[in-house]
Amino acid sequence: MFLRYLLVTGMSIQIEKQTSIQKFNHNFFESKCTILLQNMPELRHVGLLDPMGNQVAGDFKHGIKPLMTLDERKKMNIEAVLRVKIRQDFDEKLGSVTYAAARRSTVVMMSFLMGDYVLIVSANKDVEIDKTARKIMNLWGISN
Repeated sequence: MFLRYLLVTGMSIQIEKQTSIQKFNHNFFESKCTILLQNMPELRHVGLLDPMGNQVAGDFKHGIKPLMTLDERKKMNIEAVLRVKIRQDFDEKLGSVTYAAARRSTVVMMSFLMGDYVLIVSANKDVEIDKTARKIMNLWGISN
């Protein structure tokens, strides 16, 4: 349905093909995701998404049951990457987005742009968003 919306509205999406796996160090990013999960008890899930919305690193915290099916999570990941890319259209006038967050009734979702990748995080619904985002940025090494 979302892709049909994109076609109807005439939006075009440039799909970037990764030509070199050397640009991506899986073990490094997997360990960064693990560090976040181990050091932040309020987090439920940390994932690094490639430009196509595929999760290439990260996982759920041990003992956390996903709230959505795998197909629903894949759809949400694609949508998250598209939102981040669309927001960049306004960077020239408004400045770049440091992070985006949505407080939902069951969880808080956050996204952070990491070059061509997007870091997505879900946290318990009662977290202090700014405090949690700053801690994620510190542990991950993301600058403002």
